[in-house]
Amino acid sequence: MANSRIDFSASSTQDSDEVQEMFCEHCDKHDKQYVPAEGFCEECFEYLCGTCLKFHKRYMVSHTIKDKDNMPQDFCLEKCSIHRDELIKFYCQACMKFACTKCKTQDHGNCSMIGHLPALVPGIENSQEIKELTENLDMLMKDLESTEKDVNINMKYVTSQETKILDTVMKKKKEILSVFEKHQTDLIQNFEKKIEETLQRLEEEKKEKINTLQENQMKLEKLLNDEENEIKRKIETIKKNDKEILQTIIEETSKIKTKLNSISTELVHHQGTDQRCQLFISLKKGQEIIEQLKPDAEKQCKSNSIHYYKVECKVSEQNINNLQDCDKLFTYQEIHESEVQKTASYDTDIKVTDDIWSFLCLLSENCLLVSNHESSKLFIFKDMLVSTTSYDTKDLPSNPWAVAKVDNNKAAITFPRSGIIKLITFSKCMTVTNTEDIEVGEGCHGVTYSNNNLIVSFTDTDRQATVSIIDMSGKVLKTFETDHHGKCLFVHPHFLTISADNTVIYVSDYYKNCVIGLTFDGKVKAIYNDDKLNKPYDLIVDRSGAVFVCGHLSHNIHQLSPDLTKVKILLDIEQGIGVPSGVAYCQNSNRLYVSQCHHIKVYDLSLE
Repeated sequence: MANSRIDFSASSTQDSDEVQEMFCEHCDKHDKQYVPAEGFCEECFEYLCGTCLKFHKRYMVSHTIKDKDNMPQDFCLEKCSIHRDELIKFYCQACMKFACTKCKTQDHGNCSMIGHLPALVPGIENSQEIKELTENLDMLMKDLESTEKDVNINMKYVTSQETKILDTVMKKKKEILSVFEKHQTDLIQNFEKKIEETLQRLEEEKKEKINTLQENQMKLEKLLNDEENEIKRKIETIKKNDKEILQTIIEETSKIKTKLNSISTELVHHQGTDQRCQLFISLKKGQEIIEQLKPDAEKQCKSNSIHYYKVECKVSEQNINNLQDCDKLFTYQEIHESEVQKTASYDTDIKVTDDIWSFLCLLSENCLLVSNHESSKLFIFKDMLVSTTSYDTKDLPSNPWAVAKVDNNKAAITFPRSGIIKLITFSKCMTVTNTEDIEVGEGCHGVTYSNNNLIVSFTDTDRQATVSIIDMSGKVLKTFETDHHGKCLFVHPHFLTISADNTVIYVSDYYKNCVIGLTFDGKVKAIYNDDKLNKPYDLIVDRSGAVFVCGHLSHNIHQLSPDLTKVKILLDIEQGIGVPSGVAYCQNSNRLYVSQCHHIKVYDLSLE
């Protein structure tokens, strides 16, 4: 069930609909009577009516009394959960607990950070804690809504996948029977032509053949029906299990959202009143509940997974006459999500520059970095969720090349001519706060980050092309340049990225027209070549592990499985792709960014 997110930006200074008055605590506790308070004792931390105040002054001469106009107005009317007849009056910042007078004496005698609530709450409605709690609520709500969106997409795909597979099986079934019946008819006609020459012999032979063909057809129909039913049962079981898991996620997510909305409602309510003590209590309780809910929210997000499968028909027109000898006509095979063909739907264009070579890096869903080789500039889109036309620029030295994410606020950029990698650190508002140069040597092109190390490709006319693992101080830890036969691995390794499980380095080689998969020990795990991949450039891995590589001069984007098997050509010139150079992927929004001449195209990815 969808819930509208509550707006926490409402002013906390708005007029309260409630006017509350503090009562005499003695009359309430001993006589169960409500009598308005006329004063406050600073030593006893008690509100007193006129009568009780009179006796208090007489017997507690040394105590300091505040009259009605000067007594604390930020009082708390919530009773202690342990001492039911006592009001909550204190908060211990060391123990992070609320306390009444008895709790303070019994449990917090040695605590030095316990304070009277009215002294703690002034200005709380505009405090950083309220702001951070509100932001955490918004972020967690957004993550849950994103999870719900992905779950709904998977729910639709579970049904559409079944329909597609069963339609394919039914179509193939009809085709097989049609071809089989055609062959049967041909055989009958051949026999009929010979009847005139040897009528009796052919008549008997005809009957035998017809019977045999009919028997074979019955066997074939039974085999096809049995296999169709078997596939139906199998995928129905899978669909049922997937839907049960997805439905559980929806229910659990809804429960979490209900709790978050309850916190939000309570916060907004107290922000609109003068009850700062109540607001303080809601703040602390909300912080505790959010910390308790975060692991469950993350669990629901990680559980959002379904089965993917395909069914292939082994029947061809060439073996149609020998089907009675076949054990299986269809093969069912489960596949990883990364091997499922994906569809890229155009969303928008981002205008950056008139230059051709631009390379991309997403620090977050909201921040896109674009390094431009020709103009030596870094374009910083720091609020992508609001605008794709507003950006800042930073001048860079000597023609930058690849840019890679190091942390949520840090990126690494290679400079092939000067032989350095520049680390750029950003503030929360995406202004540059620090830069650091790491000397790695001329020809450094591709760069990615893994396990606190940089992985860098080198292409230089004065030395062999290599891929190196380098620590953050510039020390080379490993270098890969030849295979186990001693042959050169690379010619022009322009770009690289890391597999989703952080075990394989994918390298695009411009002149070898291939993508190479290397383990961190330098062993070649897979190589991708294709006649429709010309001059591969930048490449990226999505959240499922699928690899996307730019065909710079073939004007396309190839989708590959983690073992570098071709899945499909995702985008080509018909979808407006021309000389693609850079590619980036946003996991939160499941979007693909492709830079090419004059602009960046943005696509929404979905399962086909």
